[in-house]
Amino acid sequence: MKNRIGILILILSLFGCSQSQINKPISINQKIKGNWKTEYFNGNWKKTAYIFTFQDSTCSYLYPWGEFSKYWIAGDTLKIKERIRERRNNIDGGKIVYDFLIDSISNKTLFLKPLSSQTKELFRHEKEQNFELIKLSKINKYRDWNIIRIGFYSTGCFGTCPSMYLEIDSIGNILFNGQMFTKKEGLYSGVLSKKELKTIKSEINNIKLDSLKKMYSANWTDDQTCGVIIKTKNGTYESSAYGFNEEPIELRILFHRLMELYKNVELKKDTTIVDDFQFKYFQYKTYPPPPPPPPPPSINNE
Repeated sequence: MKNRIGILILILSLFGCSQSQINKPISINQKIKGNWKTEYFNGNWKKTAYIFTFQDSTCSYLYPWGEFSKYWIAGDTLKIKERIRERRNNIDGGKIVYDFLIDSISNKTLFLKPLSSQTKELFRHEKEQNFELIKLSKINKYRDWNIIRIGFYSTGCFGTCPSMYLEIDSIGNILFNGQMFTKKEGLYSGVLSKKELKTIKSEINNIKLDSLKKMYSANWTDDQTCGVIIKTKNGTYESSAYGFNEEPIELRILFHRLMELYKNVELKKDTTIVDDFQFKYFQYKTYPPPPPPPPPPSINNE
């Protein structure tokens, strides 16, 4: 009899624990993680959209470019540190903290209200738009692409755009070739953390790879081109974009992630990887192979 009562108490306690876990509310810190975007709107010189991406402690805000920024949540307020900007030897930014009230958040939508005057100043150029309350929609998974290998390149521009090429395999081994205006120049190899690899795969899974154009092009000059090739179990997909204009936001978010990746990964100088890159034709779209060696001099037997 005592044994039966003990078993019953154990079952009830386990059931109570599972119920408490089910009913436990999800914190804002957990809800906000992932990628969010606004609807497209008419900006000063093109149709555009704002994005916010949140990982554990870093994010990008408004536009997917440049250094990722620190963020944290204090009560119902989202605080984002101004991104640091580096141009050659000049470093600025990183001093302002932007404050947004989290007006409401669900699995699908996020409403942010700029609080401080410095935060409102971020939207000063969009005078025709009302950004007193910003509505963002969660970017959800399109499908699991079963990724085998990723290749990414970025070109130079009329300025200091970082020029690079990298490849990542299915378990996170990375090969990196820094060309110009990168903090690491030359050939490097390393291994991504499981968390970083999961983030990259997640952002690829948000993209409709099967409907991408091979090339997206903005209608201006002297800008940067980025491109990606993704080998999956169901096929290989390739897309490039000049400027930041027509390509899907989900693709641009991936470009940003891959362009900043090498700064946050432990890489070691490794000239032995020169022949290990597998997407050579894709790499050479940006970085042409060296010219073939001249033919040997003819031997005149006369």
